[in-house]
This record gives sequence, structure tokens and C-alpha cells, in this order.
Amino acid sequence: MSRDPALLAECQALVRELRRRSTIAALRSAPDWPELDRRLRAVLSTVRRHAPGREPDAPADVTRVRAVHWNIEHGNRYPQVEVALRTHPQLAGADLLTLNEVDLGMARAANRDVAADLATALGLHAAWAPLFFETTPGRHDDASTSAGRENQESLFGLAILSRWPIGETRIVELPGPEEYEFDVEGMYGRHIALVADIERPGAPFVAITAHLEVHRTREHRAAQMRVLLEALRGETRPLVLGGDLNSSTFDRGRWRDAPAGALVLAAWPGGLLRRRLLWPDRGRAREPLFDALREAAFEWERFADRQPSLHLRFVRLPEARGPLASPLARPILRWAERRAHLRLDWFAARGWRAGRGATVRGLDG
Repeated sequence: MSRDPALLAECQALVRELRRRSTIAALRSAPDWPELDRRLRAVLSTVRRHAPGREPDAPADVTRVRAVHWNIEHGNRYPQVEVALRTHPQLAGADLLTLNEVDLGMARAANRDVAADLATALGLHAAWAPLFFETTPGRHDDASTSAGRENQESLFGLAILSRWPIGETRIVELPGPEEYEFDVEGMYGRHIALVADIERPGAPFVAITAHLEVHRTREHRAAQMRVLLEALRGETRPLVLGGDLNSSTFDRGRWRDAPAGALVLAAWPGGLLRRRLLWPDRGRAREPLFDALREAAFEWERFADRQPSLHLRFVRLPEARGPLASPLARPILRWAERRAHLRLDWFAARGWRAGRGATVRGLDG
């Protein structure tokens, strides 16, 4: 699919400007910040849309909506993702896809426009919105999939794909740890939710996808959810929200959080630990974002089978370095890691008569 050369040129120019500043404070105190801010906002506030070459086939069951949510880790392993969505018996033929971590012009995903490529491969309508500019190749395993390439547009976002036409779309900005994300991870932007009107004949509804933050506390995630729910408060059509809510039940960002979390993973009895990690909407350690969903008349129990959607790898956690990575601690961390199976990804919905959900197995994430 052809790319927008003007967007590419502007993104590359903006990333060069972002790389000149090492902290977000320095960035926003620069004399040219007002104009740079305007240009950044222009890119980050634009929803990109894709239409199929022909109208998609009718759904297998016109009385139901088959929805899939997936955090596809940027599209780093795009061929496997596409094949799964086209051929896996639980995924193929879905009416709605809500996707997190969807790249546009990142070397780690072969500089693809991942949303556009999936829309073309699946024959679906699509809307994509950016969260961040990436000023680095990325994190974790990204260098290995970048294969020495340079980023192009350097954007990282969310997508909704639909069998039916996508009407009005909007971006809801959510509060996030902007200083950490820029100063430490080299990302400039903000957390968002993408909201899209799905023009299903005779039964329109609203689809939302969101990826909540992972670097701070449960209360910060709940605050993000409350902002989103306030933006949806007057909506009377059925709603379906698919997202990686990062519902780990653990807090991060304070000195005590890492040792407290490691103690839980290493020392709690297996049954209690599994219940905490797979039922994060219950108990004393619950994620209060679920309280906010309940207060807004959303339900999620019918759409979750309480299976894990992530096996945590400590190599991806900065907290697992330093004192926690000492030779004495390594056997304990390995034991804790084997037990760290979390339920992070969810559907929540309002206004639907029935529904059920299941976690797809065997896709390694």
C-alpha cells in the first residue's frame, strides 16, 4: 500500500527535533517549543483510515458480532499475526478487531504500515491512531527484529478493524507518565483510547480500543479508565471495549513496589497467586479500574475465561536489574518468573443482550 511522502518527511523531521533534547523538560522549555508542539499535535491527533478494495462478505451470523482483541507487539512478527488472523479457527472471519501496539514505519516491524497491511490482507475497514513517536529502535527484543534498518515514520499506535464501515472516529487522550516515557524510553506522545462508530446495518455500535499504562500504580490505570468512561458517559448505543489494560495487580514507580511485587510472585501459595493474577477485578489487591467499569454499567465477566494472556519475562523489567539481579536472587527470580502468568487483556461491554469469550491458546502471547 502506498505511503504518504509528506507524512514521512514530517515524521522524520520531528524525530530529529525530538532527539536533540534528552528530557521532556528541556523539550518544552526550548524557544521553538510552541511551533514544535503544534506540529507534533497535528500528526498525533490524526486518525488514518483504510477501506477495503471491495465490501467485505456478510458475517457468518448476522445476529452476533465476533470480536477479537490482540496486543500484537508492534507487528514485529507480522507474518505470523496475519496468518493467525486469516486462518486460525477462533480468529478467522472476525467481524471486529481491536489491536494494541500497532506500528507505522518502525524498523522492528519491517517499516510496515501494520494496520493498513492487515486491513488489505483481511479485506476489512480500518482506523489507526498514533500514541507515540519513537526516537529509538524500541525496547526488549526490538533490536533483533529491526535487522539493521532505520525507522521511517517512527509511529506506534492503536487500530480498529471492522467488517462494516467505520463512521466517525475520535481520540480520547488519557493521563500518562510522559516524563518517564520520554526521558527513559525515548517515546513522545500520550496514552489514548480510539473510539469508532461501527455502521453495522440495523444495529450500529461503538468500538473502543485502549492500552493502559504499565509504569505506575493501579490507581493511575483507574484514573485513565475514568477519563475514558467520562468521555463515553452519554453514549446510548451498545459499546464494546477491547484493550490491554495492564491489570497486573502490581504497582510500579516507587522504591518499595519492586521488592513487594517480587515477594508476592516468589512467596505466595500457588492457588492464591493464580487467583490474584487471573482475577484482578477481585480481592484486596484488585485493579480499581474494574470498579470504574462497573460503576459505568460495563460488564466483562461473560467475556473472560480467566486464562492468562501474558507470561511475564523479567528481562523486560528494569526493576529486575540491580539488587534483584544479584547471583543470590537469581534462583528466586527464576522461580517467580515461572509463576508470573497474568491476565492483562480484556473485553468489556455495555448494551449487549448476550455474549461469551475465550482466550486463544498456542499463539505465544
